[in-house]
Amino acid sequence: MVSTLLTIVSIMRVHGNNVEGAVRKAVREAGGLDGIIGEDSTVLVKPNLVSPMESGSGKITDAKVTEAVVRIVKELGAGRVVIGEGAAVGYDFPGIRDTSEAFRVSGTERVARECGVELVDMNKDKPVEVELPDAYVMKRFRVARTALEADVIISVPVLKTHNRTAITCGLKNMKGVLPGLEKRMSHRCGLDRAIVDLNSVVGPDFTVVDATSCMEGTWEAHKDRVDLGLVVAGIDTVAVDTVCSRIIGLDPAMVFHLQLAEEKGLGTTDMSQIEVRGSRIEDVSRRFKPFSEVFKSRFGMVNLVEKNTCTGCMGEIYSTFIYLREAGYENELGGLTVIMGTPEDVKDVKGVPLVVGKCANPKRELGVFVPGCPPHGIAITEKACQVLGVDWKKVHNTIEELHASPSG
Repeated sequence: MVSTLLTIVSIMRVHGNNVEGAVRKAVREAGGLDGIIGEDSTVLVKPNLVSPMESGSGKITDAKVTEAVVRIVKELGAGRVVIGEGAAVGYDFPGIRDTSEAFRVSGTERVARECGVELVDMNKDKPVEVELPDAYVMKRFRVARTALEADVIISVPVLKTHNRTAITCGLKNMKGVLPGLEKRMSHRCGLDRAIVDLNSVVGPDFTVVDATSCMEGTWEAHKDRVDLGLVVAGIDTVAVDTVCSRIIGLDPAMVFHLQLAEEKGLGTTDMSQIEVRGSRIEDVSRRFKPFSEVFKSRFGMVNLVEKNTCTGCMGEIYSTFIYLREAGYENELGGLTVIMGTPEDVKDVKGVPLVVGKCANPKRELGVFVPGCPPHGIAITEKACQVLGVDWKKVHNTIEELHASPSG
C-alpha cells in the first residue's frame, strides 16, 4: 500500500565517472534500502538487458549501475543476492542467442563474478503459474520462480522511449521476469494492461533508474543515444516512472500503464504527492523524440499498414529497414508495402506487399508472407529483397559487417 505521506523520488547527477557515488546518493536520498532488506532476505536485482549490447549504449542498463546496486545490497547483509533478467523475444534461443550473451556483452556477467552473486536467466528459470482474479487482461500467467520467491525486488531499468508504451522504465522493466512465450502473450493481450497485471504480482520494492546514457526514438545504436548523466531512485515505482516521464518531456497522463497502475493502487502520478530531492526536474529535463517521430523521419517512405503490432515484430522490421538502407537500397524502400499486426482493411496496395508475423497470417495471400512470432529480422530482410528485386547477397554481407561488433 502506498503511504498517504509524500513519496520521495531522488534525481542525482553523475559527476565525472563516479556512477557508484551517484547511485549511492540517489538511494540514500530516496529513503535507502535499510528498512527493506534484512539479513535473511533474498534480493533480486533486475536490470534491463533486452539484447546483447555494450554498457553505455543507452539501450541496456549500464553494468556500473547494476554493480553499485549490488554492492549496496550486499553491504546490508542480504542472505541471497541474484542478478536476474530474461532477454527480449528474439533473444531467447538457448545456445544460439540468449540472455547469457546479453550478460556477457554488457559486463553484467563480470559484475556477478566479482561481487560473488548469482546470475539467473529468467527465460530458463522454472516458471510458476500465478492467478490474478482482478486482472485487466492476464488472469493467469507464468513468472520465473526466482522473481516470485524473492523477498525484495529492485528494478534497475535504463530510461528509454518506446514504440508501444511511450516510455520503458521501472514498471515495464519487470517484463523480463516473464518466460518467452508469456512475453508474447503480454503483447497480444494489450501491453500497457499486461504491465500493470504483472506488477500487481511481482512489482519492485525499490527502483534505481540508469539515466546515464538513455535511448530515444527507435533505439538505433549511436544515433538515438541521449547522455543525461543522471540516476533516479525511489520506493514508489509509479512515482519514479512519472518523474522520469517528465524528465524526457513526456506527459505522464499520456502513458497509459502509469494511469492504470495508479488506478490499481500501485503508486502515484500526482506530482503534488511526490517530493523530488537532488536536482530539480526542470534543471535536468530534455525532450526525447518519440518512436513515431524518428521512424517517420528515417523510413517514412515505406508504406506501413499495421494495427496493434507488438514490439517484437516492430523491432525486427525496423532492423530490416536499417539493413536495406546500409546496403545502399534506401531509395528502393519507397516501393515497399509492409502489412503487420491486425489491420482490418488493406486497400490500394501497390505492388507485392510483405506480410509479416503470425498476427498478419489472415492477410498472407495478399503478398509474400514471413511467418514467426516474431520472425527474425534477417528472414524478413531476405523476403524484402525478394519483393524489391534487390541483391540479397549484398544485403547479407552488410548484415554480417553490422553484427561484427557487439554494439552493432
